[in-house]
Amino acid sequence: MDKDRQDYFLKLEVIPPKLLAKILIEKRQPKGFSGWILKNEIRPISIYCYLYAKYGPPNGFMNFLRNDSSDNLIHWEWTLMNDDGMVMFQGHNYRTEVQFLGSFNRPEITKANLVSQIRADLGAYGKQMTAIRMQLEKWTEFVNPYYSIESTIETQLNKLRELNLSPAVDRVHTPTSAEEMQTYQERFSEMAERYTFGTGLAFGLRCMLPVLAETFINLLIFALAKSEMREDDLKYRNFVSGTISNRLQLLHINCMGFERPVDHSHVSCRSFYQLMNDRNDLLHGNFNVNKLKIGEVYFNGSVPVKYEYGDLWQDTLGVRIESVKLEHIEANYSVVREFISYLLSLLSEKVKYQIELIMSVRDLGYSEKMSRMGVLFSSRAVEGFMFFESEFMTSEPSPDE
Repeated sequence: MDKDRQDYFLKLEVIPPKLLAKILIEKRQPKGFSGWILKNEIRPISIYCYLYAKYGPPNGFMNFLRNDSSDNLIHWEWTLMNDDGMVMFQGHNYRTEVQFLGSFNRPEITKANLVSQIRADLGAYGKQMTAIRMQLEKWTEFVNPYYSIESTIETQLNKLRELNLSPAVDRVHTPTSAEEMQTYQERFSEMAERYTFGTGLAFGLRCMLPVLAETFINLLIFALAKSEMREDDLKYRNFVSGTISNRLQLLHINCMGFERPVDHSHVSCRSFYQLMNDRNDLLHGNFNVNKLKIGEVYFNGSVPVKYEYGDLWQDTLGVRIESVKLEHIEANYSVVREFISYLLSLLSEKVKYQIELIMSVRDLGYSEKMSRMGVLFSSRAVEGFMFFESEFMTSEPSPDE
């Protein structure tokens, strides 16, 4: 493999911004377009730091079109050149694009050669790349637990609403005639399928609703804990692992942004505590006979004598409906939402706005160095394609050929 093939992409030169602007304004850019897409053949952070170290700050035209935020289709661009034309490296949300304007028809111009040559050249700029990377803010992206639980609850609630369950209307009574008996099994089976699914959804919702409120408390702690609390690892862990009532009692002391302490006697708190106690009985399988009671029966030896008669509906589906408190699910959700609204009302307006923003997005970021949480990207997941690589890819020889 001759020298030109080994370092074709390493001989690219940067275009001064003024010259680039002149070329674009006068529409003198070379004719002919092609492009490649890089995922993680070379990590985007490595490409960015490498290009920055070798060619200086991004000089591409797209840099002047971007918003001063992370909400852009193209985040950075370098425009380079050689005798064949112009080469653009663009950083998108999910890929790096390499675009060519000009006549790039030489046999050495392959994606495999681009990747292998840049990889081999990284070491030559190692110190500069490290210095550049050290100047960048490192954020860890993570999934917002509050958003995940809330969206799951909303999905299950919508499915439950779609079933339009109304036990008083849907109840299949014991047949009282031969005509009713002919359709009894079909009617009962149809309702059994709907109510088995519906009560399963209700069971999951009853378990998750208090978790949503507790997750919100943890969100407040994670986002607003004072620096002295974060810096004392033992104190912080004791705070976040304490009982819910203890965490609530200490929120205004250990967290920023609270204008008033939590009033445990407030109706929103009292309703939430009751909901949480009911959930605990359900979730932990507590044997509270008074709460689990479905009827009474007497025995004379082995002979059962019912206190009162029910029917097949009551002894099967009715028990499931009652055990999950199907008719109270919407009210229980309101209890949780009102509790969260109450806690938000204790915050200053500025902090309240920030927390509501955090609540509304799935993906968050955390800077360990700054002990800071934030929303890194727009909730709109957008990916646009100017081209598809398959339009330009041909069978490539090995980079060693």
